[in-house]
Amino acid sequence: MTTTTLAPDPTTSQAPDDAAPAVPARRPQFPLGWLRGVAALAVVTFHAYQHNRDPQTWAWPWDGLAHQLMLGTDLFVDMFFVLSGLVLWLPIAAACAEGDASRPGRVLLMRRMARLLPLYYAIVLSVWVLTNPSLPGNWQDLAMHLTFTHVYSDQYIFWTDGPAWSLAVEFHFYLLMALAVPVVNAVVHRQSSRRARLWTAASLPVLCAAITVGYLTWATLSGPYDPTDWSRWFSPLSRGVDFGAGMALGVLVAAGVRLRGAVRAGLGITGLTALAALVVLRPMETVASEWWHPLYAVAVAVALAGIVLHDGPWSSAWSWKPLVWVGSLGYGIYLIHEPVMRLLGTLGVLPGPRPGAFFLVTAVLVAVPAAALAWVSSRTLEPAGLRLLAMTDRHGQPRDYYQHLAEEDRLEKV
Repeated sequence: MTTTTLAPDPTTSQAPDDAAPAVPARRPQFPLGWLRGVAALAVVTFHAYQHNRDPQTWAWPWDGLAHQLMLGTDLFVDMFFVLSGLVLWLPIAAACAEGDASRPGRVLLMRRMARLLPLYYAIVLSVWVLTNPSLPGNWQDLAMHLTFTHVYSDQYIFWTDGPAWSLAVEFHFYLLMALAVPVVNAVVHRQSSRRARLWTAASLPVLCAAITVGYLTWATLSGPYDPTDWSRWFSPLSRGVDFGAGMALGVLVAAGVRLRGAVRAGLGITGLTALAALVVLRPMETVASEWWHPLYAVAVAVALAGIVLHDGPWSSAWSWKPLVWVGSLGYGIYLIHEPVMRLLGTLGVLPGPRPGAFFLVTAVLVAVPAAALAWVSSRTLEPAGLRLLAMTDRHGQPRDYYQHLAEEDRLEKV
């Protein structure tokens, strides 16, 4: 389940002024993990929908509003990015608010990679080996996926495992945050004002958003629109608003902004209404549609503000065990489902392309084994990475397992 920690504990609806005393830290657990599971299943459903296109005419199974709604499921990938920005930047923003140095940037990167890399590398290597049965195979594809650089290649961006493009984008922002931490810590140490420290924490989210706005302005005005220019429209530079929106939300939480129930309900309704409107109104197959991703991100952040700008308790429905269980498997389902779909298609298990809602059968046939494999991964591969991480201390240094013996020896000499 996705959790966020180290949020300060003020209950006022405004950020404290510079004279406010330091606030003790708490470790709230926002009930957001289920969103990842729902988002992963939505992506599986869309890929099943895509799989059922007519191979001759490329006609989609549905048309009209239903088709528009299905195409709108790509907003869930933007939601993944917003959640990642929130989860990763909140502890750093909280440390800024308290005037303390956050953990070294390498720890942030190590913790995230320990969670994600084992399954990612297992999928990439397995699929690559099976699709390259004779050596040397396509080594460029493998090397780019292992280094998260396939997102820069129009040819390889969706090879091996299509959803892996988003992991490459996420890795770039993990690295950016890790590199930013020592700079933020250095600036924070020179500031006595809590407000100034919070503005320091807000600088990177603002910078990410500004760069993406500038990039999309250039990309949409620099020539004829080609939707197959994948490396342009799926690049890390095109998703800075997504991460910036989540990071900015983390800064608000760290600042102690807490809202009353009516205001939070209003934000939730506003965000969800905006998302529905954006999906319905998006001008597909036009250059203007590329601006919808930052708009999705902002709407998602507004909706999430109705949850996280609050100290709880939250609705018990969000802690419903089946929902939490699916949420815990979200990453695995998302990454595993395309190889599963390709394998089942090769074996002839999946129904052939046809119009109508028959793609839902394909979605179920893919989702069930993908969830089962994700569960296996959650019990094997993913914990393995965390066990390796446990070999380092909170500062990212190798853990000294014999420190207690040295302390005992020192006491004996005294």
